[in-house]
Amino acid sequence: MTAKVLIFDIGGTVFDWNSAVVETLDRLVPPQSMPKPDRQAFAFACRARFMELNGAIMRGEKSWLTADQILAAVMEDLWEQTGLPRLTIEAKLDLAHSWRRMPAWPGAREAIASLRESYIVAPLTILSWSMAVGSSRKNNINWDSILSCDILGIYKPDPRCYSRAAEIVDCAPGDIMMVASHPSDLRASMAAGYRSAYVMPRLEDPGDDYTDTGFAKEFDVVAQDFADLVRRLS
Repeated sequence: MTAKVLIFDIGGTVFDWNSAVVETLDRLVPPQSMPKPDRQAFAFACRARFMELNGAIMRGEKSWLTADQILAAVMEDLWEQTGLPRLTIEAKLDLAHSWRRMPAWPGAREAIASLRESYIVAPLTILSWSMAVGSSRKNNINWDSILSCDILGIYKPDPRCYSRAAEIVDCAPGDIMMVASHPSDLRASMAAGYRSAYVMPRLEDPGDDYTDTGFAKEFDVVAQDFADLVRRLS
């Protein structure tokens, strides 16, 4: 591979947004009030609504909100729909910060550490800087930098986001490889000139299309997991 820089998606690719919300609910809500399936459904609904609102902002249909503001607003609205008692201010903030302590998928930390020996490795994420930093620190994952769309002021998959990231890392788009478990993210980055590495998803994002229409031919690399990614990029 001739790529010099690996740009990772992290929400869903590296970190498990679902478990982070469920684990917070486990602490905040008695099991009899919200059974496990309802907690899972709430976590998925939060992600779906987050992506919907994020997309509307990216398309200019809604005013700018940070990722933290989007998730907090989505969670507050969905919580009201559960019919459960209102959360305290502290509990509401605890829930809204769930994505700041997402667990990493097995093998992610080791793979990123290994890849950093040969590549510059950084995330380009629609998550907030605090979400990216908090979850990375929780899992002892080190990056060469963190590119948050909050800071760039442009959300993926706007083409300008990938172009701006290339400018920041001072690399031609063709020398950058996007690593993601979301086909839509990879396709948008490829349109901007990036190479592509698809890591088979452990968790599918609501709204994305994961139908394999020939991934092995479409993407430069298709890896079964993080260990496979390292083997293919070594």
